Amino acid sequence: MPPKGPLKVVYIAGYGRSGTTLLDIALGQQPGVVSTGELTALARHVWREREFCACRHRADECGFWGAVMSAWLNGRPGDAVDNYGRQLARSEWLFDPRRLLWRFGASRAGRAYSEATSSLLSAIAEASGSSLIVDSSKLPGRAAALMSIEDVEVYVVHMVRDGRGVGWSMMKPYRRSVEAGIQKELKPKPLWYTAMRWVSVNLGAEILRKRLPRERSIRVRYEDFVADPEGIVKSIMSLVGQDYDVPEQGAEMMRPQHQIAGSRHRMQEEIRINKDIGWTSQMPPAMRGLFSILTAPLLSRYGYFSSARGRKDAEIESESNLNEKAI
Repeated sequence: MPPKGPLKVVYIAGYGRSGTTLLDIALGQQPGVVSTGELTALARHVWREREFCACRHRADECGFWGAVMSAWLNGRPGDAVDNYGRQLARSEWLFDPRRLLWRFGASRAGRAYSEATSSLLSAIAEASGSSLIVDSSKLPGRAAALMSIEDVEVYVVHMVRDGRGVGWSMMKPYRRSVEAGIQKELKPKPLWYTAMRWVSVNLGAEILRKRLPRERSIRVRYEDFVADPEGIVKSIMSLVGQDYDVPEQGAEMMRPQHQIAGSRHRMQEEIRINKDIGWTSQMPPAMRGLFSILTAPLLSRYGYFSSARGRKDAEIESESNLNEKAI
């Protein structure tokens, strides 16, 4: 039975290596919540390339995604997935003046995107029996597009991690291992590149939040989440108007379900939330200083250092702002 009421989507926006997949999975432990991973990837490459779901089956062999896609593809042409993937690439930009026409039904492309996306979300809700869908596609432009769909109610979680930790993580290479959830070789990213991208994506997430009523968005720091996963999940469940249910295995132990794309950690049978702060001792001071200079305003804004404390690392500072919602 499909759930009653509007389609509710919790969209996790932020930059890569910031814990978005972990938060997605944590929310999926709650009753009435379905955690999908990076949903925009389903039509872009996951289905076509038969990538692995977190259940360790290929997407087209997964019982959940098989049911979703069977319902969604019913009555659509044979190239529907590829066509929809192209629609996503064209439509999911943060700044797209064409979306002004969507609201008045004056854009054929907008109507096609809205119909296909709404139908896919409905198929996910029906297959899961859940009234709340979590999408951790990260880029703010997708959330902006979802917000333009009339029958979809979007809540935004802006997840941010100390950019120096992100920069250090992005410098690590990973070999392609499809079964392990790494769909392509990940080459090291230059520190300056990560710094610029970290700033632009987080500023995009802030702009996105400005477009929503204050009570429909929240900012979450990765460091606060790993310190108190239960408190963060409670805050988000309160945001969407649902009760929090203590998971049987506890808040710090999670079992991935059917997440697609996203962090390789989703391929583990069980995940224990641990604080990843290796960068604080391993990252060379010169690199840390360069990243700090390039991103100082946002690092300060998000509480990762202050001039009064000599720009101490966030993990040395007291962890607070668990329920911080203001930009």
